[in-house]
Amino acid sequence: MPVDVTMPKLSDTMEEGKILKWLKHPGDKVAIGEVIAEVETDKANMELEAYDEGVLSEVRVQEGQSAPVGAVIAVLGDGGATSKAPEPAKSEKAAPPPKPAAEPAAKPQAAPPKPEPRRPTLVRKEQPEPREEEHVKASPLARKIAREHGLDLRAVQGTGPGGRIVEKDVEQALGGKGEPEARPETPSRPIAVPAGGRVELSRIRRTTAKRMGEAKREIPHFYASAEIAMDEAVRLKEALAALGGEYEHLTYTHLLVKAVGLALRRVPEVNGSYDGDAMILHEAVNVGVATAVDDGLVVPVVRNADREPLAAIVRIARGLLERARSGHFGAEDLSGGTFTLSNLGMLPVSEFAAVINPPQAAILAIGAIREVPVVRDGEVVPGRMMTATLSCDHRVVDGMLAGRFLRELKTLLENPLALVL
Repeated sequence: MPVDVTMPKLSDTMEEGKILKWLKHPGDKVAIGEVIAEVETDKANMELEAYDEGVLSEVRVQEGQSAPVGAVIAVLGDGGATSKAPEPAKSEKAAPPPKPAAEPAAKPQAAPPKPEPRRPTLVRKEQPEPREEEHVKASPLARKIAREHGLDLRAVQGTGPGGRIVEKDVEQALGGKGEPEARPETPSRPIAVPAGGRVELSRIRRTTAKRMGEAKREIPHFYASAEIAMDEAVRLKEALAALGGEYEHLTYTHLLVKAVGLALRRVPEVNGSYDGDAMILHEAVNVGVATAVDDGLVVPVVRNADREPLAAIVRIARGLLERARSGHFGAEDLSGGTFTLSNLGMLPVSEFAAVINPPQAAILAIGAIREVPVVRDGEVVPGRMMTATLSCDHRVVDGMLAGRFLRELKTLLENPLALVL
């Protein structure tokens, strides 16, 4: 029985999606959970996974075309008629088929569509290896690199979420020099802007502009800041990073995600959303991390940041960052956030105020750790301080709640062993 493949809602704000690339073609077998296409949403390029199994019998939305959420973009069949469906004449060789008997006069023209003897041969030559690895969880970029180098993905250990193989894993398996050098926690490359003229915004930047404009107009923002001594946090980070293993490439963002998760558990009113005459308190503590990419800003989500151990947060965040660099996200990577963290500490930004990411009730902005003179026990000594600024929706969060949250955050970061225990 044919099964419709519809355009899914891959992000909280997605209304339509554009098919960037079909990874499966008519006649190909499709397994549940297998990535069949790459889709451009309002937030990022994301992977479309199959929710049913079968044989792809029809593609209704071609590459480069858009479709609204819920629209049928392809059809899965049981394979009974799929060999006839893919008839995009790719060969000039004519082989008299029995089917076009109803068009005797058109037999010379029907010759191009006769690649049936040849087309299966081409498919078998180009796709045997991927088919053997269909059930291996890997990002499209990892698959592409592995295919180019003839690497069997079944022999690669994945470090992404759920053991998924990402680009770094393939590079290591190919004998690379290991991990890439530490990069900024919010990676981006400068955009080449011509001198003068008009530069069209990407889909992501258009969505960001629209949502941030609405947020500033509709949400009554207020701001509260706290100075946090980071001496102990710096020492802890350096000690854990030196251990390597599960803490390899530990960053301050990872410590902050864990600290924010615990602080939100202690002050749950900040982990909420405004909903008309009510406030929704979220049971899950899902911290989004504002991340700069080439096309704009995305907010991948670290789920259950209050409950996940710090080492797990390092692994989860690394996988999210890897997918941010490659531009491919899963359906859950950018949805379900209950609070957002924006860290510019890797840049010479001492402090700033961020715009709330609706429908969330607050967002935390983090500046750089600064070496400054501080007074301790009546003496001026060198210290490392960081400014944290909480932007709040005054409809659901008042000054007292903001102060309590910042107090918990300050306590956790100034006594950071609590982040590991």
